[in-house]
Amino acid sequence: MIKYSIECWLYNDLQDRFLLLRCPVTHRHDEYWQPVTGGRNAEEPCVEACLREVEEETGVKLAAEMLETVIPEFCFCIPEARIELRKPVYLARVRSEKVVLSSEHIGYYWFDAMDVEGNLHWDSNRESFRQVLAFTRRQSVPDPSSPSR
Repeated sequence: MIKYSIECWLYNDLQDRFLLLRCPVTHRHDEYWQPVTGGRNAEEPCVEACLREVEEETGVKLAAEMLETVIPEFCFCIPEARIELRKPVYLARVRSEKVVLSSEHIGYYWFDAMDVEGNLHWDSNRESFRQVLAFTRRQSVPDPSSPSR
């Protein structure tokens, strides 16, 4: 079965920190950290799903133009669940670290970039994070307050 999803990394580029959300224990796993993720149906536009999930899970309201596509379609299999997951991976640069946590998570933390990968539970999140981190290191967003040369 194919499932569609989104993944979004909220990144405070001034502090070089990424937001991770703490997921609770279930019958399948212990607590773990992950970025904003969420399901979407095949017809729902990815950007709309991402904006919705970010707001639902963190209370952060983003504009579509704040989303940077890092991986247009990240695919992987979860054999034990017989699922193929397909999702774009986005980056959103934010300056505020204020989060209003949804009831679906039990905590959040803004991790320094160098500490993120070691705190991720899922291999797929570690792989997408490596690509997100490389993307942030390649991209430089001009500071609107600096004079142009």
